[in-house]
Amino acid sequence: MALRFANMLFEPLWNANAIEHVQITVSETVGLEGRAGFYDDTGALRDMVQNHMLQLLALTAMEPPASLDATAIRDEKVKVLRALRPVAEGDVVTGKYTEGAVQGDAVKSYESDLGKASDTETFVAIKAYLPQVYRHGRGTHYAARA
Repeated sequence: MALRFANMLFEPLWNANAIEHVQITVSETVGLEGRAGFYDDTGALRDMVQNHMLQLLALTAMEPPASLDATAIRDEKVKVLRALRPVAEGDVVTGKYTEGAVQGDAVKSYESDLGKASDTETFVAIKAYLPQVYRHGRGTHYAARA
């Protein structure tokens, strides 16, 4: 919170006049690592986007809270989430990782690691848009990838 609202270097620039878009990326370098049952039931959209990434988006775009108590911060984050335009179908891309290498180490495909065929997405990218409501996030495009 201090980086966002008390930093005299960033605060004057943290607005749609200076920021065209914000990209939030959460990437992993491991496979299922024992999480097969959970992940195949949940997927990247429900595991990462609906909680972790929306939390980061709200913290990035929110207005300064009236105070630093949990209720005031929550209220500002909720305002951002309510102001987001509905995500259009063309603004979402999902996929599933295949075999390859991460930092030179071989990685199995999701289905090989899982041991069965699956429709579960392991990658999701969403383009979100916050209308011109807030000084800090108005008119700004947000991209979230996991």
